[in-house]
This record gives sequence, structure tokens and C-alpha cells, in this order.
Amino acid sequence: MPEVYYYVKSEDVLNITDCGLKLSISHDKEVIIEGETKKCFSALLNPKDDIERYKSPYYRCLKLQVKSDKCFIADRFIYEAAQNQDIDLYYKTIIPIEKYIFGTYRLPECLITTTILPGEANVLDKIMDSPIIYTNCEELYINNILQELRDNYSDIDDSLLYLLLDKLTDMGKLEKIENRSSGMSIFKNDTGRIYCLKNPDISFFCP
Repeated sequence: MPEVYYYVKSEDVLNITDCGLKLSISHDKEVIIEGETKKCFSALLNPKDDIERYKSPYYRCLKLQVKSDKCFIADRFIYEAAQNQDIDLYYKTIIPIEKYIFGTYRLPECLITTTILPGEANVLDKIMDSPIIYTNCEELYINNILQELRDNYSDIDDSLLYLLLDKLTDMGKLEKIENRSSGMSIFKNDTGRIYCLKNPDISFFCP
């Protein structure tokens, strides 16, 4: 069974590990899954996806064992960004957990549609348990995009840095010296720090 992570208040740990986690009490949203409205509660693929609770002395992270057909993955980033405009964008991201490829969603959440039985929830041991090979899902998502861009566009790092510094120049935070004929620019900050970059040609870029 898939293993996912769920934060609870420290004082609730013993009750949950002994008695389980009832869906009827613990659900935090209702979503349309496979054409049917279902109650569910949200867990994580990586305990560090909620770094504040990971570090908090008031919360404990539980490892949950969930049957594959009762666990779905969705992108919570889209839920939070688009819920008041186009919630269908969020619903389209919902897929069975076994079909999810790590790094596909920026903030994947595990939608659990069943009660967790006694014995299916255990406290995460941050030292002894299986290590997570990436810091968090958002970092993996961003790194995957950047690597894909680097594989296809050799000057992408130069271009992205130029666009950032050019925006800061528009905001009055930097000074820019540009030589259009040579395709080069120099950015300088108040302390004299200099950044030397090529002017990007983004006309070829198509994400």
C-alpha cells in the first residue's frame, strides 16, 4: 500500500494510532473524483511539504498506509490559486496515486477517501525512517522544469537571470548598461556588484 504523510496535533497522536482516523470526522473537503462527489482528507507525499508543521513541537507527522484505490493525487497549488475562478482546472489534476509521476505537480496532495484503521497510522521517525531523496515536492517540480529548459535551450540560465535583473532595473533597484550591437548588458547595484549577461533572444522560446 502507498505510504503518505499526515500532520496531527501532538495530543491527538495516541488516539489516532490506537483507534484510527475516521473519514466522517476528519474529512476537510468534498471533491469530484471519477464523476462522483466524495469526502476526503488531504495528506502529503513528502513530510517536508509542510515545513512549518515538520519543525513544530505542537504537531507530529504520521505515516499512513492507504489502499491505492482510496488515494488520489491532485495539485493543491491549482486549488488554492484557481478555486474562485476555475475549479475545474483542479479537478482535472486528480488522478489515482499509482499514475502519479513525482515532480509533475508543484504541490501534490493525497486525497484519501477512506477511514484509516488502527495499525495503518504510525508516527514518523525523522531519523530512522526511509529518507526522502528530495527536499520537498515544490523544489522537485521547479528543478524538473529548469532541467527540461536547460536540455532544450542552452542559454536559458542567462536568459532567466537577464529577465529578472531587467525587471529589477525597471523597478529602480539596478542600473543597466546595454550594448545592443554586441548583445551584451551590464547590471550594477548600489554596492558596485556587477552582473555581466548576454541579451536574450526569447523569440525562439516556446514552453
